[in-house]
Amino acid sequence: MSMISDARVVRTREALREAMTELAAEFPLEAITVRAIAARAGVGYATFFRHYSDKDALLAEVSEALTLAFLQQVRPLLLQSDRMAAARSLCTFVSEHLPIYKSLLAGGSGETVRAEMLRQCMATVAHARTRPLDGPLDDLILFHLVTSILNLLVWWLRNLESVDIDTMAEIIERTVLTPVTQLRLRPPAGM
Repeated sequence: MSMISDARVVRTREALREAMTELAAEFPLEAITVRAIAARAGVGYATFFRHYSDKDALLAEVSEALTLAFLQQVRPLLLQSDRMAAARSLCTFVSEHLPIYKSLLAGGSGETVRAEMLRQCMATVAHARTRPLDGPLDDLILFHLVTSILNLLVWWLRNLESVDIDTMAEIIERTVLTPVTQLRLRPPAGM
């Protein structure tokens, strides 16, 4: 493949991801068709299938990119032990990408996308740890942290009119981040 072809592939895939994100802001995921995505991206219908097997494959890539960007933003704050800043950063990031997160987490694809986000978050967080998982307690704490935050975000996305960013950040910090930190400091007897 030539450099020009490589650049074209990158541009086309980016246009398709952007089209999916824009359409998710306007329509429920189940109403978005491959034809609509291709048209919005300015590519042919057949071109879509040269890059993705179906709409769900594109959606998974959009979700993966958002999850990685989100984790890159929050990780430094968690490493500094600034749990409130990490929670606020997380909520701000979701708010800045609200339409796609509403579609991905609280919309029609819900369970499938959350399962993939959970898998990806678990893998990314486990890989980024400064030390390897140390048995079932570490694995369970990691699972609890990720699933709790994802579930709280789903709840928040369904209650945006009554819960602002700072309140949601405080909820995440007080109900998930601080208790998880305390779990690590005082493991149960026998663990």
